[in-house]
Amino acid sequence: MATYGVVAVGGNRTHLESYARAFAIDPRCELIAVADEPGLSEYREGLNRLLASELGVPYLPLEQALARDDVHIVCMCADVERRGRVASSCAAAGKHLYLDKPLAGSVEDAETIAGAVEAAGVVNQMFTHVTTGWAGAAKQAIESGEIGELRAVHCDMLMAKGRPGTVPPGTVRQERPSDGRFTFVEAKRELFDMGVYPISLLTWLTGQRVKTVYGVTGNYFFKEHESLGIEDFGLLVLTMEDGLVASITAGRIGATSHPRGGQQRVTLIGSSGIATFSEGEPHIEVFNGDPPFVAPTVHPFDPMSMWASTSRDVQPGPKDRWLPFDVTEQRADIEAFVDCVETGSVPEVTARDAVHHIEVIMAGYKSAASGEAVEL
Repeated sequence: MATYGVVAVGGNRTHLESYARAFAIDPRCELIAVADEPGLSEYREGLNRLLASELGVPYLPLEQALARDDVHIVCMCADVERRGRVASSCAAAGKHLYLDKPLAGSVEDAETIAGAVEAAGVVNQMFTHVTTGWAGAAKQAIESGEIGELRAVHCDMLMAKGRPGTVPPGTVRQERPSDGRFTFVEAKRELFDMGVYPISLLTWLTGQRVKTVYGVTGNYFFKEHESLGIEDFGLLVLTMEDGLVASITAGRIGATSHPRGGQQRVTLIGSSGIATFSEGEPHIEVFNGDPPFVAPTVHPFDPMSMWASTSRDVQPGPKDRWLPFDVTEQRADIEAFVDCVETGSVPEVTARDAVHHIEVIMAGYKSAASGEAVEL
């Protein structure tokens, strides 16, 4: 019999599509329901109910789900703009929280979440890449001293999705302060959505906070981003507390730009060596008579191919020319979280850690708008 009952907040066309299924296959967990707040748009509630139907569980009002004694964990993927309120109510109900990334759409909402989980004393973790094999190998390289004293770090998080080359010619992006909106159907703000991965990885690898941020954002690839007034690419140059220099790139670069899911790697520059660790290394390259990968048909409700549920409709071909030796599945992060719930230990990346990630991202937007470095 499962030890922990899980409620999933959100629905299809969110990361809950994968998170909920990962909880469902963990033998320690039982998926009790999909739930959310009342008063949602017909679009969002319909997608929530659709996921509940696919998973074979009821769709419940959030307050009713939180009142159940057989619910111990909430996996929270509410819209970014609602996360401060929703996560706080779940923590106040005494439920352990597995949190989608990025934590929230503002520093204030992120602080609200961190304060709520700390006041409730519940185990809390935000999804990142720190539980992957390649991230662990990078951490070991630093801690073992094999590259000497760490001097600089660069991290790329570039997703190979969408059909590039459609941005209007001559487009030059002028960043402006955020209007607080991050949830769109067609695309995502990429510095916000993808930048959280390298920022969380950087702070976890070094154990340091970011001190200064210089940012650039652009529209280089996709008309969907340009038409919404949001960036498809972001770059940050950072200095850390002890003077360490770091840089990150974050964005989407097109479905045919990489033989796997995209460029996910970190390079460490030390006093006695340089080492690079990547999601796709080491790998075998396959050459055979199978047809090459081609970009899938553009889905009208998901032109960036962000979600598995919409990808099923257009049935994209496999990317199988690179076969990595070590593929850490997403569920490893959820397994690590459940381990912490079992033992009462502190996860590698908590809501309190994630507040700083939001501070860095928002400083990046401010810098990109002003052209000046921002000090935290």
